[in-house]
Amino acid sequence: MLRRLSRTALPLLACALSITACDSVPRPEGECRGAYGARSVAWPIDTNAVMSAYVHYDGTQGTQLSLAYTPDGAPELAGFGVDIQMPGEPTVTAGARTVKLLRQEQALVAEDPSQVREWFAHVGPGTEGYPAVSGVPVEGTLTLDRLVQGDGEAQGRFVYRYEDGGELTCTFNITDRSYTDDSDWGGGGGGGWDDDDDDD
Repeated sequence: MLRRLSRTALPLLACALSITACDSVPRPEGECRGAYGARSVAWPIDTNAVMSAYVHYDGTQGTQLSLAYTPDGAPELAGFGVDIQMPGEPTVTAGARTVKLLRQEQALVAEDPSQVREWFAHVGPGTEGYPAVSGVPVEGTLTLDRLVQGDGEAQGRFVYRYEDGGELTCTFNITDRSYTDDSDWGGGGGGGWDDDDDDD
């Protein structure tokens, strides 16, 4: 299955052409807090988290939320997060929208695929799946409090619920522009995952 192109390449090019525009991009906000196996964790959102357009392998267009979190205190994880693909350009401005996620073998799928088409969980760059410590959640939810296209933002949270009764809640407040701080220009890129797609 074809996956999206590098989610940072085009926004970073735009930043290179207009530094002042990049200075106004808010830093992503959010965290994952709750159960990770027998432990309680608080993992901050990565600065590479962003909302973007994508083209599905069948040619249809949609909106993708690329959410990555830094799994502090879990050295067995290279990262943690999810790429959420939604058909078209959904908008949420009045009242929250919640989609239920159901376990299907070793994955989660949306109960309503017209709102969430694909749910790609990952535990590191290019590594799809769920942490071995917690396993695949028995169910989950995605709640969008706000979703605005075109110089817009996405705010909300997703919740994983596990067989042992534990829950992990991951919040996000991101934009459709890649965040970069001043130190990134001298250091060859932002903190977090290397998203150069060098292997492709």
